[in-house]
Amino acid sequence: MDPSAAPPAELPLVPRSAWPAIVALLLAIGLVIAAAWNAQASLAEMNAVTDARAKARTGRFSLEHVLSLFKDVETGARGFVITGQESYLAPYQHGLQSLPTAYRQLQASLDASYPSGFDWSAMDTLVRQRLDLAEQVIAERRQKERVSTEEYPLLEHGKQVMDQIRDNFAKLDAHQQQRVDQLNEQVRELRRRAVFFSVLSTGATVMLVSVAAYLLLRERQLRRRLEGLLRRSNSSLEGVVAERTAELSEAHRRLAGFAGEQERHIEAERRRLSREVHDQIGQVLTAIRLIFRSLPPSSLPADQEAALEKALDLGIASTRRIAAELRPPLLDDLGLAAALQHFAEQFGQRSELACTVTVADQTVLGEAQKLSLFRIVQEACTNILRHAAASRIDITGRLDGTHYLLAICDDGRGFDPGKIRPGALGLLGMRERAALIGGECKISTSPGAGTCIEIRLQPNQEANA
Repeated sequence: MDPSAAPPAELPLVPRSAWPAIVALLLAIGLVIAAAWNAQASLAEMNAVTDARAKARTGRFSLEHVLSLFKDVETGARGFVITGQESYLAPYQHGLQSLPTAYRQLQASLDASYPSGFDWSAMDTLVRQRLDLAEQVIAERRQKERVSTEEYPLLEHGKQVMDQIRDNFAKLDAHQQQRVDQLNEQVRELRRRAVFFSVLSTGATVMLVSVAAYLLLRERQLRRRLEGLLRRSNSSLEGVVAERTAELSEAHRRLAGFAGEQERHIEAERRRLSREVHDQIGQVLTAIRLIFRSLPPSSLPADQEAALEKALDLGIASTRRIAAELRPPLLDDLGLAAALQHFAEQFGQRSELACTVTVADQTVLGEAQKLSLFRIVQEACTNILRHAAASRIDITGRLDGTHYLLAICDDGRGFDPGKIRPGALGLLGMRERAALIGGECKISTSPGAGTCIEIRLQPNQEANA
């Protein structure tokens, strides 16, 4: 994959094809809300109009009731004048007692809704006048025994006042009836408007919901079609990936085989060079020593003799050391533990580091595994000497369950695993050697806490086996 390629764009939360359906649904919801608000407003207005209509009708009932009380007053007074019997005053007394309260309720129920030219003060004057006339007629009748109504002009006068009251009440009743008719028309208009808006909003909502459903179904069909295309594309891509993975695995296997083969050739060459160094150069130096020792005494000055003896000893020791580093003979003869113990002793003498070796269960390891572990220990100790500023190295090896575990730990300054320099070939070489024998290299470290390198591998698993 090209690292310079731009990262893929993030998918939108809502597909573009779904927006028309969402807009249609939002419009439908808006219409439902508007219809509900309009219905609420219409209901409130209708309630107000209905209350006003009920009040107008109550005003008409009050008019009829008050007028009926006036009729009781007039009838009772006239009956008492004609008969002179007190029993005829019952309607009069009832009307006289109920009129004040009924009259006030009438004024309150009409609530300033009066016909043109109507005046309550004039009406109040007529009411008082009618009640006064009725009281005067009754008082005169109690003083006289005659029963002719012609002798009571107050009755005629009372009738005239009562006719005026009836006329005013008729105007008020006609006005209230007109107001009831107007309010009835308002109620019918409100109902027509509510029905119209209800039908309109319902139709529009159904239409928008239908459009949204159609768009959503269409979007779902498109999505399914795209999903099918994606599945086919993924199947094709998975096939390509599987093919590339197989090719990479085969290439990795070939590279691992090549690396293992190269490692075997290198070790074979090291073994040959070790034998050549040990046999040829060692024999030459040993022969020179024999020749030197066969010379007559005092054939060389004492200082030259000592220097030559020291040079021969150093040459023989160096030859043995170089041969051992190229291919430690103890590894082939006595095994990994002896080879590491010998290496640790010589490394400790050269580096002045305290080296301890505790290796067990080495018989479970193959020859290639022993050699690779020895080389890893050599590389790890070299890195510790160069970079760790340590005073002690502990090398341990043992069988841990089904795996063999080799650990090289120091008490040095450690390092940050996230800041390993790119050219750190020692760590890379240890990991590659561990991989060649089917193992895993794990490095545990932190600044100031030392470093521990652990090699974990399956026993008896030869490289490239």
